[in-house]
Amino acid sequence: MMKAPRRRAPDVILLRRRGSARRPTGADRVALDAGQRLPVAVDGAVRFDDTSAMDVLSRRTLLAGTIGSALIPVSGPAAADGPRHLRLYSPHTGESFDDAYHDGRAPLPDAMAALDRLLRDHRADAVRPMDPALYELLWRLQERYRRARGHTPRLLLLSGYRTEETNRSLLSEGAALNSYHLRGQAADVAVEGYGIYMLANLSRDIGQGGWGIYWRRRFVHLDTGPPRFWYRR
Repeated sequence: MMKAPRRRAPDVILLRRRGSARRPTGADRVALDAGQRLPVAVDGAVRFDDTSAMDVLSRRTLLAGTIGSALIPVSGPAAADGPRHLRLYSPHTGESFDDAYHDGRAPLPDAMAALDRLLRDHRADAVRPMDPALYELLWRLQERYRRARGHTPRLLLLSGYRTEETNRSLLSEGAALNSYHLRGQAADVAVEGYGIYMLANLSRDIGQGGWGIYWRRRFVHLDTGPPRFWYRR
């Protein structure tokens, strides 16, 4: 009896229904092997941040919607002027945050301090003030889930701030040498109860900062650096 062919994770994961993408050419692969960065146009010049295992996506791919989330605006305030609430959980420490961090006019100092503590380098137990714009990115991602699914899911915090020592220990796992985690400007997150397809598409719709998809590990990287994209299988 013949076995059914094993289903393989796609090289480009944002193309379930429509859109197109260009896979790396031979020249691209030579450049990637040499550690060079390949440009891709997304409303202007954008460069990849990590290049070790990427596919090059076209502008049409990045802008094409594949699920209902495409109806959610990419820019502008996601929920007007009311308090902004975040639900975060760290599986590393068992700690969580489930409260307002912004009153609609300005960040709330005590809440920001609690978030900074949650996003600390848990290996070194080191805390630093995080970029407030990072919490805005996480809130925008959470809001997209709420509007697409009618409830607010909990974001699973896999990595926030990293010390130099912690970041060096993660280089073999794909961490960038000059990672935005070192500056308090990045977070790696998954979403409780949802898979990588929806996470990839809704995080793409934020349209700000750096955005990386880690397919096999089922999380996305978000940071407040310049716009760029990468994909790792």
